[in-house]
Amino acid sequence: MSAITVAGVGKRYRRDPSGRPRTLRSMPEWRARTDSWALRDVSFDVGRGETVGLIGGNGSGKSTMLRLLAGLTRPTEGRVEVHGRVSGLLSLGDGVHPLLSGEENALTLALLGGLTARQARARLPQIAGFAELEAEMDQPLRTYSSGMRLRLAFATAVAVEPEILLVDEILSVGDLRFQEKCLVRLEEMQSVGVTIVVTSHYMAQVRRLCSRVVWLSGGQRRAVGPVDEVVDRYERAMTEGVPSVAGTDGSVRMGSGEVEIVGVRLLDAAGRPGERVVAGQGMTVEIEYLVHEPVPGAIFGVSAHTEGSGERCFDLSTAADGQTVGPLSGSGRVCLHLDRLDLVGGDYRLDVGIYEAGWDRPYDYRWHAYPFEVVGASVPGPLAPPHRWSVT
Repeated sequence: MSAITVAGVGKRYRRDPSGRPRTLRSMPEWRARTDSWALRDVSFDVGRGETVGLIGGNGSGKSTMLRLLAGLTRPTEGRVEVHGRVSGLLSLGDGVHPLLSGEENALTLALLGGLTARQARARLPQIAGFAELEAEMDQPLRTYSSGMRLRLAFATAVAVEPEILLVDEILSVGDLRFQEKCLVRLEEMQSVGVTIVVTSHYMAQVRRLCSRVVWLSGGQRRAVGPVDEVVDRYERAMTEGVPSVAGTDGSVRMGSGEVEIVGVRLLDAAGRPGERVVAGQGMTVEIEYLVHEPVPGAIFGVSAHTEGSGERCFDLSTAADGQTVGPLSGSGRVCLHLDRLDLVGGDYRLDVGIYEAGWDRPYDYRWHAYPFEVVGASVPGPLAPPHRWSVT
């Protein structure tokens, strides 16, 4: 028996054709509302103990689908069946109040998650400990940073020990250390049979956590299948219709051209430019850009692969680290500062890209364009190296 069944689901909203909200002042101008379908004829199943990812660009219907699964809204057509106790991280604003303390908000979220008042109070120390907020639990939520609110929301959601956990982009913000702590906790929940549905623009997280993926596009199901197969198709689709040029060295450049990468420099731990890095030491990637057409925002990404096998060693982006970049005009520089590279000695290549703020298309993406060498020996394998971004 499936934990979740979605059969022919559609969700319709009715909006003013002008796009403006209706108010009493605008009552004389009210016109017939038009139908807007956030989802249409979507079907899929999630097995018990399975982790499934929902992927797609902004406006594809991912968040609407999670709200349907959580029971926060009902489908206009079709049916949604959920068998099990549900906990959800759908929005940092859902179920919390800025004037209540962290403790009061945690109790509220725990009660909404199905715990009794006695159970919720008994788990407060566990929640505060995981969130690392023991000293701040009596402070009003309005004094919390976005990262503190994230830690509280995640700690409470997993403390209710749900049978089904829904996670909506919540791991794309917060510091890298706590993000890794959350991912490890999700993997522990997977090991004891918790069913998880997660959305993310960060495909490295999807590949790590999910066994299958549902790809939504324009509110409709585009594909369902094994994670690597569907994510590869999704990433290829992002570049469909985008001009590309292959280099003689095996690199590829593609993008729509609103923002251009005009230069990339690699600096070693001492700040010296060059293509050689000592294993276990730091490296900085400087990305110089030129804006040909102003854009409201952008995502900068850097990933590394081995030269021979193409194995992905790390995949980092400003979006995944909660770093806002934009609006962009003129020219500037974005730097990725890697505090330590735990890679074995050998040859590697960097991919560097600038993407539209919803990951819908690349403005300029250089694939396997920047070679570098790691000398010495260190810890092998994929990793999330300690790092930070700076924007000039």
